[in-house]
Amino acid sequence: MAIPTPSAASAARRPTPEPLPAPVRRVYAVQLISAVTDGAVLATVVLYFSTRVGLPAASIGLVLALAAGCALVTAPFLGAVADRAGRRRAAVAHSLLIGAALTVYLVADDLWTYAVGAVVFVVAQAGAGAVRHALVASYVGPERRVRARAHMHSLLNAGLGAGTVVGAVVLAVDSRSAFLSVYACGAVVALVCAALLHGLPRAADGRPAPRTGGGRFRAGTGALRDRRLVTVTAATALLQLYMPVLSLILPVWVSTRTEAPMWVCAVALGLNTVVVLVLQTPWAARVRTDRGAARSAVVAGAALLLACGLFGAAPLGGPFGAAAVVLVGIVLLTLGEVAAGPSAWHLALRRAPADLQTQYQAVFGMAGALARILGSALVLPLVLSQGTPGWWVLGAVTAAAAGVLALLARRGGRTG
Repeated sequence: MAIPTPSAASAARRPTPEPLPAPVRRVYAVQLISAVTDGAVLATVVLYFSTRVGLPAASIGLVLALAAGCALVTAPFLGAVADRAGRRRAAVAHSLLIGAALTVYLVADDLWTYAVGAVVFVVAQAGAGAVRHALVASYVGPERRVRARAHMHSLLNAGLGAGTVVGAVVLAVDSRSAFLSVYACGAVVALVCAALLHGLPRAADGRPAPRTGGGRFRAGTGALRDRRLVTVTAATALLQLYMPVLSLILPVWVSTRTEAPMWVCAVALGLNTVVVLVLQTPWAARVRTDRGAARSAVVAGAALLLACGLFGAAPLGGPFGAAAVVLVGIVLLTLGEVAAGPSAWHLALRRAPADLQTQYQAVFGMAGALARILGSALVLPLVLSQGTPGWWVLGAVTAAAAGVLALLARRGGRTG
């Protein structure tokens, strides 16, 4: 008779991972295919409306800032409405609004029509993300929420990467019909997503959020009154400054202050996507306790600080030296992104009340919108005016934000 080896015995004792429920797999599919649309739209929309429609670049920037502000302000309210009216219904509604916004892009030929489409698109996109995360969280236990959120994040990055490739092809073709085909296909994809979400079980709507005095439900204040959630969201907004660094600040810095070739920026985006896809879910699987969240936050702060230092040093080298420094910095920046996410998700969402899932997801999602606003309004001018010291200031801010998360985790997520 064969005697089991220690490794075989330990493998036999290891619990088999519980299969994902079918509704979660459906939401994962929606997350991926909708992210492809988002990537293609984001890669083309500014150039389309500036070069083909003829809108001033400054006006487009103001519209995008207005849209981000609207998404930020409406997030708690839309989360409360979703918890009250039903998450499945809200997810379907947001997908339909995204399709409507892309349809507006097809016919927009002036600033005001474009502004309507852009505001609806950005607000609906933010709302859709919060509801999808809430749908997944309602089907998995608290101990699996961080890993599920990480998988959603990986799918988002994969879809955005694929969509960016589609956008690059459209930009290379550079014809009006190519641009419009992106928005037409995007509208169709939004309808498909709405149909997939409508096919979820009615139980996915969840229990209605509780009412308070006077029969009125808590319009977002249930989550906003949670000091731990608000603190984590604020710290996460500072950590997520890596998003405008990657998409806006670093390309401007590389093109105006270094000798690195411009292809470095495209390679940086691809490298970021690959590293996130490889590391995000395994890393999140290791963050199961407050102590693990604290360690992850410390790694994130150190990595982001070093990345900013390298970006600041890039002008000191020649073309190849600067390119190498930037790419090493991108690896560190992405490691910071991978480590920051699970720490923040653990602290903000693991203990979210079941009947307020979408409110919590929506309030936490405000961090991304706030990071984008801060990145374009404050960080870009800081880096361009101060140069290398500006990068170190940015690194210190992100490291301090990571320190706040680590401190909260060490205290068990309490704010006092």
